[in-house]
Parts: sequence; structure tokens; C-alpha cells
Amino acid sequence: MAIFSIWGKRSEKYHDRLHWTYLFLKGYFGFVDLFRNTLLLSPLFVVAIGIAAENTKNSPQPLIAEKEFRSLLLLDDKIHLEVDQWIRDNAKLTEKKSGIPVESLGEQVRIRLNKVEQAYVAFLAKYPKHVEARLAFGSFYSGIAKLDDAMGQWSEARDLDKQNPVPWNNIGKAYGQKGNISEAIRHFTKASELAPKQPLYYRNLAAMLFAYPDQTARYYLIDRTQVVPKVLQLFKKALILDPKNFTLATDTAMVYLATRPFDAKEAINAWNNALVLAPDGRSKEGVLIHLARIHAHIGEAKIARELLGDVREPKFNELKNEILNKIDASSNSSSAAP
Repeated sequence: MAIFSIWGKRSEKYHDRLHWTYLFLKGYFGFVDLFRNTLLLSPLFVVAIGIAAENTKNSPQPLIAEKEFRSLLLLDDKIHLEVDQWIRDNAKLTEKKSGIPVESLGEQVRIRLNKVEQAYVAFLAKYPKHVEARLAFGSFYSGIAKLDDAMGQWSEARDLDKQNPVPWNNIGKAYGQKGNISEAIRHFTKASELAPKQPLYYRNLAAMLFAYPDQTARYYLIDRTQVVPKVLQLFKKALILDPKNFTLATDTAMVYLATRPFDAKEAINAWNNALVLAPDGRSKEGVLIHLARIHAHIGEAKIARELLGDVREPKFNELKNEILNKIDASSNSSSAAP
């Protein structure tokens, strides 16, 4: 049986927790907008599962290695779940003024996570050419803000399997965190070339270009005004490959807000596409806020008000009122004009 069929869902759960850092472990770069945040949220490990599945067939040694690897991942998950629970429990106790100091909890966490690290070290000493283990170990290091160590493992994985897009993607993310945008672009581009049917890599590259327009213009030797069209082209490629992805649709729609001159028609179409894909009421209302803002901006106050009438989520009240106030101000200004 292919590794992916066994571990697909589990690996999604695995990489979900790799995109944040414990409060007392610092190292991630500060995000300046939605798209830099998008890069952090992009999957690192899930695509890797199954890369070497074909190599395990009818071969006892690789099958033994995969069994040990699964046990390693289970240990990793188990300890991270324990640590996560410690943090939640201590947060509740802290509210009651009975929690332990963050520094003390941090030390306990470090000791516990060290067991996972040593398990990876032992496994890779035994199976130094295990690509998925190197990818997973790198993601482990990334999750605890040891970025150089993470890049070391991903580089080993890249060298072991030069046609595997995952390490290129991961290293690109790491370079982005380090502020080396040219290398980030180069690595994300390579990942997309190696896996042209994988939307994730187009999305990551597009997000990087959008987040750093000046560096992008220098990298491609283009005018800064050409960056947004290039970003949109990449997002459109990703959407063609994954047309029902709501997050991808909202990312694309967000880029249209940066078009110059502002392409209101295409922006509205993009947000309407996202609206159709919205997975729940809150997501839908978030899209409605964007649509209302655009319609208000182009003078279609009636449509904006109708859209806002369907926004009832309290968390959107401030934005909703802001748009309504601007509509009222614009209406009053028009009425007062001679």
C-alpha cells in the first residue's frame, strides 16, 4: 500500500502545527500583510508523503524503515499534543493566577521536545538517505524556530532527491523568513517547475512576489507596475488546478485590490467567485464586506448597503460601520454640493 494512502490525513494533521512557534520560542519573521502570512500557512510536509512510495514495494529493508518512520511520526505527534495541552492548561491556570512562569514551562517543553529531536537523529543515523524523514525533521526544527537546522535537513532532502519539489518549497519559505527574497523566489520557482500540476507552489511564489514587489521587480528586471499582473497570472494558474479552494480564491481576489488602475469589474468577479466557495456563514460575510467596500468605492452605494445588510457577524461590526459611515459621508457631500 502506498504511504500516502496510509498517512495522507495524518500528515495534514502533522504539518498543521508546524506553522506557529511556541510563545517562548522566537524566530519567525514578522509578517507585514496577509500574503506574508499565507507563506507561513502553506503546507510543508503533506505533499512529501508518498514521494518514495514506489521504492518501498517488495523491498524488506525500506518497509522496515517505513514502519520505524511511522512510529517516529507518532512519537512526534504524541509529544506535541502533550506540549500543546501543557500550554493550554497553563494558560487557564495563569488566568486564575496559579500558572507556572512562562520560562519554567518553556524549559519543560524544551526537555520534552528534545526527545523528539533525538529520535530523529537516531533514525537518520540508521537511514541517512530517508528523504521524508529529513523533510519531517526539518519541519520539526522550523516549528521550534531553529531555521538554520531546518534548512540543513531540507537541503539534505533536496540533494537526495533532486526531482522532489517539497524541499525546494520549504527552503524557499525559510529564505523568505530570513529576508533573502531572491533565493526564496528561485526556490519557489523551482518547486513549481518540478510539480507544474501542484497549485501550492504557484500560490507560494505568487504570495512572495506580492509581498515584496520591489525585490520582485529587481529579480525579474521588470517595472514595479508589472508585479501585480505577474502575481495574478500565478494565482490564476493555481486556481485552474484547484478551482474550489476558497482560500486560494480569496488570495486572488485580494490581489485585484492592488491593481492600478483599479480593475473594479475583475475584483468584483473574483470576490463573487470566492463567495460561491465560502465554506461557512462567517467566511461568506467576510467576502461580503470586501464586495461592499468595492461597490461603495465605485459609487454603488445601494448595492453596498444591500450587501452589508446580510452581514450580521459581530466581529465585522466595526468594518461594516466604517463602510456605512463613508457611504453616508459621500451621500451628504453630494447633497450639499451646489
